[in-house]
Amino acid sequence: MKLLLFLFTINVALGFFLGLAILFRPSLKSITNKYLGYAILTISLLMLNRLLAEVGIYEENKKLRIIDNIEWVFLTPVFIFLFVIKSINHNLNTYNELKLLYLPFIASLLLNSIHNLERDFDIFIFTNEIFSRIKFSLFVLESKLVYIYNFFLMTYLYFILKNSDSQKSKNWLWRLHFILSSLIGLWILLDFTEGILVTKKASYYTIILFIGISFFLYWVSYYTIYNRKLYAEANEIKQILKTQELNISKTPNSSNTIFEKFESLFKEEYEYRNPNVTRESTAERLGISAGYLSQIINSNTEDNFSSYVNQYRVEEAKKMLHDNTFDKYNIESIGLEAGFSSKTTFHKVFKKFTGITPRAYKNKNK
Repeated sequence: MKLLLFLFTINVALGFFLGLAILFRPSLKSITNKYLGYAILTISLLMLNRLLAEVGIYEENKKLRIIDNIEWVFLTPVFIFLFVIKSINHNLNTYNELKLLYLPFIASLLLNSIHNLERDFDIFIFTNEIFSRIKFSLFVLESKLVYIYNFFLMTYLYFILKNSDSQKSKNWLWRLHFILSSLIGLWILLDFTEGILVTKKASYYTIILFIGISFFLYWVSYYTIYNRKLYAEANEIKQILKTQELNISKTPNSSNTIFEKFESLFKEEYEYRNPNVTRESTAERLGISAGYLSQIINSNTEDNFSSYVNQYRVEEAKKMLHDNTFDKYNIESIGLEAGFSSKTTFHKVFKKFTGITPRAYKNKNK
């Protein structure tokens, strides 16, 4: 049990560290990211409350239970909800009514504060039976609403992501949604389990599962922030490239009309910047079969489609790595805008064509 509590303590500390880093570190903080930082901090506070309860702090100091009774679970899904809709620029982002999402937490905070001030601080006592019944009814309502509210927001978020056109953002936001939904589901399950089986074993399971899933949550949160930064930089690079002409020529002139049309897709329309471009999609645009396209590319360049496209991408990446205009951007962001689908693919292909990594190439040519 001591080892589990030690791991749990580290996990709580890690949560606070990541949350605060997102809020205050210049490279991570932003108007959108702050909501993810708040969400991580509220989860860390939930786990801190659990940790203090496990070591008996609240039993020894009754007045501290006012902290334990703050229902942070009303806030976490709200912060995640706001983070996601701002990340994908959803229409809801402009609604002032979003502030109403905080009402359940405010109502719960008020109810629990009044209860704790009466029970633990003896500031006042409700002797009226009607008030006592109202308070009891409100606590029953709160105990049901906390599950319903979390489920509602995560379900609503599911449909927002499902109908979103922001394909690049959707992948990593889906991961965040899945992890948080799992965490909420786990919390509800353990709440019911501990209510039925009040044993030390149930307590062990609670700590172990919280440690495991929260580590995943922190990882996904950092991954999400990192990807948001890359895509934001990639969009900035896209705007810069629109004002520049990167004259890339990797193939000899050809009298083949179809091949000239094929080349124009890359030289004039920069089709290689699309990470999802395929031989089949390109052949369809040209009105020919994929097999015939391969023959045309091979007869004119003695190369295949994949290698042909990657040559353009590498050349564009090299030009950007040479250009001081792009010095402030992450190398991975340059790779994304050149058309590579991931950091790994960018590094692998770039090294294949140049013999060195993108960073080494940049350092060598500066």
